[in-house]
Amino acid sequence: MRRETGFVVASLIISMLTACPAILFAESVEHSYEQMSPNGKYVFVMLTKSSDKAGKVDTLKKHFSHSGLYRTNGSQKSLWRINWYASEVHVSSDGEHLVRIGRADVASMNGKPNMAQLAIAFYKNGNLTKKYLVGDLVSDPARLPKSAAGFQWQKRIAFDDETKRLEVTLVTGQNKIFAVNSGNMVKPKSDNSKRRK
Repeated sequence: MRRETGFVVASLIISMLTACPAILFAESVEHSYEQMSPNGKYVFVMLTKSSDKAGKVDTLKKHFSHSGLYRTNGSQKSLWRINWYASEVHVSSDGEHLVRIGRADVASMNGKPNMAQLAIAFYKNGNLTKKYLVGDLVSDPARLPKSAAGFQWQKRIAFDDETKRLEVTLVTGQNKIFAVNSGNMVKPKSDNSKRRK
């Protein structure tokens, strides 16, 4: 009887772990961090709710009370705050705009990619201006390669503070360019010049 109960419990645990690998992966990589603006005038602070074994969370929490943007002059007063977590963000030098990058791997749902997962989001002073789900950027989910945590959707993300552009290269080979200030998708200049001729 004990052997059967142990087998059932072990089977349930294995089922849970294989059904939710992306969720477990996401939780294990959460950590507090700081992200400096390119001009060095601002620092974005991301604090996790749980404590970090390495003690970095406690160190950041001694100086900052909330996740958000601060001046680098030693001030502990936030310019604006956020109430979500992301492992990757890009901070604009104007102290107003921020890009939140979703997880690089799309969670698996019944063996298929969850296209309703956040891909990228644009914020002004901590307020959401525009967001895109993976399904908004990837037209053919069947082309997404499998990864250890689900399905990979992005290949490269490049933030250009000077032009205020974000370029996203998908694993499908497509490039998407966004205006950081508005979050709107923009067409490459080469496309516009061809149309004028």
